[in-house]
Amino acid sequence: MSKIFEYCVLHKFEAVFESDSLQSVLRKKLSCSHALFVLSQITDYFVNHGSSLYIASLDASKAFDRVNHTKVFNKLLKKGLSGRIIRVLIDWYGKLFCMVKRNGSFSSWFCVKSGVRQGGILSPFLFNIYIDSVISSLRLPDYGCHLRGEYVGCIVYADDILLLSASVTSLRKVVFLT
Repeated sequence: MSKIFEYCVLHKFEAVFESDSLQSVLRKKLSCSHALFVLSQITDYFVNHGSSLYIASLDASKAFDRVNHTKVFNKLLKKGLSGRIIRVLIDWYGKLFCMVKRNGSFSSWFCVKSGVRQGGILSPFLFNIYIDSVISSLRLPDYGCHLRGEYVGCIVYADDILLLSASVTSLRKVVFLT
């Protein structure tokens, strides 16, 4: 039932679940190969114009498990998702409990305060909305690469982030922002 509900929410509020254009995963007609194509085009452009390109690759460890529920629901509210749907999601995520098995012994049950549901239909979309703030924070100081006035200083595919810059100094600043 939960998957059917999530499909319905996703279908009805599809526009709310759109992510930044620099996020290549779960966007219509885009895939990992698209992200690689964009990277090769940016690289070719800088090399053909006699400029250097510096790249830092980040893999956000356990990123899907670290999505703060309160923050992602606030982001959905700001994007215009119905308050009623958000309350349902808050209630739903507020009832996530788990226990840990270690050396054959189980811990007590505890409430899960962060992370998206494993295998959930909305989970990758919620993660994308959450990670969009990282992309926005990279755009603001205007570090990184630009092509024809368009910011292309990062390429994001799920929890993998490529930071791009024409200088080492600028790349260092971008790395410390993330």
